[in-house]
Amino acid sequence: MPLAKLAVRTADCVPLVLLGAESIGVVHAGWRGLALGIIQATVAAMGDVHTAHVGPHIRAGCYEFGDDDLDDVARSLGDGVRATTTWGTPALDLTAGVRAALGNITVVDAGACTACSDLYFSWRARKDEARFATIAWMS
Repeated sequence: MPLAKLAVRTADCVPLVLLGAESIGVVHAGWRGLALGIIQATVAAMGDVHTAHVGPHIRAGCYEFGDDDLDDVARSLGDGVRATTTWGTPALDLTAGVRAALGNITVVDAGACTACSDLYFSWRARKDEARFATIAWMS
């Protein structure tokens, strides 16, 4: 049987690995894709997803976000995506958006913030141009 490999490159966006009984999916979920249903579309295409692994991404406390765009994401995924930065401005909670998009699927979250830790690349925090890869495979 051939080896199936999937990968995405991210910095502040959400890298997501979806595990099904006989399939895997890897999703790059930025705010636009999240609002447009990229996660739900991937889950629907896979058919049977039981677990989702969320990798390091920018967290709400560091993700200042414009009101109009925040309204768009909230219309798509609910008001649970609305948050506040640690300095008191409107923020997008990508993690809450991912959880809303996944519904009852079990979520395992790495918990790391790309903006808070210099272990990860962050365009928003440090203007890093590099990306890290999330890779999944099935043999």
